[in-house]
Amino acid sequence: MKMQIKAAGFLVKKLFVGLLVAVALVSQAPAQSETTTAMEDESHHHLLLENEKVRLFAVDLRAHDSTPLTRHDHNYLVITLADSEIASWAEGQAGVITYRYDQNDIRFFFGGPARALRNDTPNAYHNLTIEFLNPKVTTFGYEPKAGKWEYGNSAMLPPTDLQKMFADTMDLSEAKVRDVQLLPDDAYPEPDKDVDELLIPLTDIELKKAGERIRKDRAEPLWIPAGRKAKLVNDATVPARMVVLELK
Repeated sequence: MKMQIKAAGFLVKKLFVGLLVAVALVSQAPAQSETTTAMEDESHHHLLLENEKVRLFAVDLRAHDSTPLTRHDHNYLVITLADSEIASWAEGQAGVITYRYDQNDIRFFFGGPARALRNDTPNAYHNLTIEFLNPKVTTFGYEPKAGKWEYGNSAMLPPTDLQKMFADTMDLSEAKVRDVQLLPDDAYPEPDKDVDELLIPLTDIELKKAGERIRKDRAEPLWIPAGRKAKLVNDATVPARMVVLELK
């Protein structure tokens, strides 16, 4: 089956209707002269993968737990692994905002002020945070139709039909983020350009690639160096869903 890749950039004005609910300022940020912490030194951030292009962290907060102000020196992507409600505030902000995210929400953030997270719910909170070490990975770019520089889409809308194959795309200039689902025996094509790929399963996956078999658990990353020339075929009997990052 031929893969069709959809661009999501034109949906920027719809992103905040339903996917992200910013519940108004609900409390005051902790009154403290808190120092900031690097992600790699923060105890809730667990480094899973690091190379010259990305750092990938698993972020885990137990019920009623919180992080200190944590620095984000680079732009980054967050994949939420379960339906969640999380409180957050930035360095220098007076208020706390509570956000609600759906499972498999995929969202881009700009680096900048340190941010803290607080889990006020009785459920654990989990996400994967991918830090882009290339500053040119961004939603800010030139829009030829508008004739000016603009900020593009910062979040991916959920798929319209979870029973079908899909591949939705977020363009981040020197990277692309693809939310992909393959039905049994469906194939994900090789990249158009010579790019590195980071594959993050959103389900357990069993793939085959030119005779090679790839098995990964949900949220277990796979780094594929530039040069992949073979398709990735779903070798399981159930759909396989994954996020694929293409990095120049």
